[in-house]
Amino acid sequence: MSEDGGHPAADANAPERGRLGMTRGHFLGVLLLGASVLVLTLLDSPLQRSRRTEVFDLYQRAVPRQRVNDGVVVIAVDDASLRAMGQWPWPRSKLAEVVDRIAAQKPAAIAIDALFSEPDRLSPQQQRALLTNAGFADAARSMGELPDYDREFAASIRAAPVALGVAAVDVDSGLSADVSNRTPIVQEGGDPAPFVPHFGGALRSIDVIDSAAAGHGLLNTDSADGVVRSIPTLARVGGGLLPSLPVDTLRLVAHEPALRVVSDADGVLKLVLGGRTIPTERDGQWWLHFSDPSERPHWSVAALLKGDIPPDVLTGRVVLLGYTALGLQDSVVTPRGRMAGVEVLAEAMDNAIDGRLLRRPRWARWLEVLILALLSLPLVVLVPRLRPLTAAGVFGVTVAAGLAVGILLFRQYALLIDLGNPIIGVTVVFAGMLIITLAETQSQRRRLREALNDSQMAQARLDGELDAARRIQMGMLPEPRQVLGAETRVDIGARMLPARSVGGDLYDFFKLEDHQLFVAVGDVSGKGLPASLFMALSKALTKGAALRCGDDPGRTLREAGATIAEENPELLFVTVLAAVLDLDSGRLAWCSAGHEAPWLLSAAGAAPHRLQGAGGPPLCVVDGFEYRSEIVWLQPGDALCLLTDGVSEAQNRRGEFYGAERIGRCLSGLPRIGAAQSLVDAVLDDTLHFAEGAEQADDLTILGLRWTGTQKS
Repeated sequence: MSEDGGHPAADANAPERGRLGMTRGHFLGVLLLGASVLVLTLLDSPLQRSRRTEVFDLYQRAVPRQRVNDGVVVIAVDDASLRAMGQWPWPRSKLAEVVDRIAAQKPAAIAIDALFSEPDRLSPQQQRALLTNAGFADAARSMGELPDYDREFAASIRAAPVALGVAAVDVDSGLSADVSNRTPIVQEGGDPAPFVPHFGGALRSIDVIDSAAAGHGLLNTDSADGVVRSIPTLARVGGGLLPSLPVDTLRLVAHEPALRVVSDADGVLKLVLGGRTIPTERDGQWWLHFSDPSERPHWSVAALLKGDIPPDVLTGRVVLLGYTALGLQDSVVTPRGRMAGVEVLAEAMDNAIDGRLLRRPRWARWLEVLILALLSLPLVVLVPRLRPLTAAGVFGVTVAAGLAVGILLFRQYALLIDLGNPIIGVTVVFAGMLIITLAETQSQRRRLREALNDSQMAQARLDGELDAARRIQMGMLPEPRQVLGAETRVDIGARMLPARSVGGDLYDFFKLEDHQLFVAVGDVSGKGLPASLFMALSKALTKGAALRCGDDPGRTLREAGATIAEENPELLFVTVLAAVLDLDSGRLAWCSAGHEAPWLLSAAGAAPHRLQGAGGPPLCVVDGFEYRSEIVWLQPGDALCLLTDGVSEAQNRRGEFYGAERIGRCLSGLPRIGAAQSLVDAVLDDTLHFAEGAEQADDLTILGLRWTGTQKS
C-alpha cells in the first residue's frame, strides 16, 4: 500500500477495465436490442397483446374523443321510464307508439338495441289463446276483436327507417343458422368470411317484426378480457355474412342498398358506406374512440311519450333506442369505464359520423420496431459512459418521449401505435446495459459483491425451489373442468390459499363410478414445506383408499389412516373430511376425521347449517379407529361448503377470529341457486375482507359443491 493509502495496481488497471466495460456494454446492448426487435417482429403473444391494449386504453383516457355534432341521440329505457310505465317488457303497442313518436321528427335512422324473439305475452291475441285454453270462450271471442300488438309494432317499424338487432350464437346453441333478410354485401378484393368471427346460428325477433325492418345488424360486442375496445363490423352467421347493428344503421343513413367490404389475402381492410370508409383490423374489428358518455344527448322514453322532447330535436339524427336502467343490466366495461351497451353502439356511429376513425395500419408493427431502435440506440451509446443516476435520467426521458409520441400520433392522426411493447424492449436494453456498467465500475468491491451475489443466488435458488414446490402442489389439485368435463349433475368450485409459499391443506375430487363422485378436504398439522410433503402423501394414499373402498368414506378413512401412519416418521397428523355423492339420487355419504363438518345450503331456502355426525379423531392419532359414514339426502340445487379451519380461525388486525357465525352469515347472503365457484369466491373474499390485510396465520381452503339433480344426457 502506498503512503497516501491508494491502490496503484488497481488504478493502473482501471482504464483498461473501463474500456472493456464499454465494449461489453455496447456488445450486450446490440444483442439485447436485436433480441427485442426479433420478439416484437416475430411474436404476438397474449402478454404482448395485453400490454398493447393497456397502452391503447391509456390513450383513450388521456385523449377522449371530442364530440363534433352529436349526430346520434339515445332514447333510453331508463329507471325513470320504468317508474313511469311499469316493469319491462312493456306492451308492444306502447313500443309502437315510441317508434311513431321518434319517426314523427324525421330521424335519419332508428336503431333498436333489443330483441323481440317471442310473441308479446301482453297482446290480446296471446291473451285470447290463453283464455281459450282455459275454457273462457266468450271472453276469448271478445279479445279477438282487439288489435295484435306485434303487428302494430311491426307496422310502426315498417313505416320508418328502422334497423333491428340480431344476436349471433355459438353453433351448439340449437338455433337455426339461417339468417334471412340479410343486408346485401358487395365484396372487393377477396372473401372476408374466413377472417371474421363465425357463429353457427342467430337469435332474432319474431318474423312479423323482423321482416318489417329496413336493416338488421349484430348486437354482439364481446371481448377476450371483458373490456370492449372494438366491435365487429360483420360476422359469418351460418353460411353468410351479417353486418353489426351500427354498420347497417349507417347504411340506412347513407341510403345505400348494399354494404361494400374491401379485403385482401391477409384479411379485411375496410368497409365503405356512401362517403364513409371504416378501417378495420384483419378480422373486421372496428376500433372505437370513446368520448365522455355524460356529454351525449340522452332522452328518456318517458319524456318522449309525455311530449317533453323539443320538436325536431331528433330530425336528421340517428336515434338509438335501448336500455340504460340498472335493473336491465345491459352494461359493459370500456377504457372509459362502465357504460350501457347502447352507449357503445352510439359511440361507434358517432365515430363514423364525426369522421374520427381510429386506425391501426398493417405497417404499425414496423413503425413500432423503428421506434424501439430509435429509443434504444442512444442508451446503447450513452449508458456505459454515464453515471448510473444520469443514465436513469436519460432512460426516463426516453420513455417519456416514447409515450408522448404515441399519444401525439393518437391525438393528431387517430393512429393506434403500440408504445408499450417497444418501451419494454427499451427497458430490457437499459437494464442489461446498466448491469454491465455497474459491475465494471465497481470492480474494486469484487469480494463484497461476489459474497452478496452468492447470497442472492442462494436465496433465489431457495425461492425458486419453493416456487417450484408451490407450482407442483397447486398442480396436484384437480380442476373441475378436467375432472367433470361435460358433467351437468354436479357443479364444483375450489380455492386454496397457502399461508406460505406452500401449505398443508388439501382438497381432491374424482369420479369413482360414472354416478359417484368422491370429495375430500384435509388439513395437515403444521405449515410450510414439511406439511406440503405430508399433504401430497396423504392426498395420494387417500385417493388410493377411496378407489378401493367405493362409496363408504368411513372405510376409506380407516384404510387411508392406517397406510399414512406407516409412512409418518415425523408423527404428523391430518384432519380429513371425505364424502361420496351419488350423482343420480343425491345420496351423500360423509365422514369426518377430526375435520370441520360441512355446511349445507338448502335450495329450499332454509338457513345454512352444519351437518351433524359422530366422526372421529384426525388420521394418524388413534390407530385402528373405526370411522363410520353418515348419510344425507340432498335435494336438487342443494349445495355443500367444505372448509379448513384456516377460514374460521382467520384473524383481523385486532386479533378477532372470523368464526363460524360469520361463515353462516356469509352463506346466508348468497343466492340459493348459483355457481359453486361463486360460493367459494364469496366466502374467500369475505374472509380476506374481514382480515383487513393481516398476515395469514393458516392455509385457507374452500370447496363448494352443488348437486343440480339434472339427469345425465
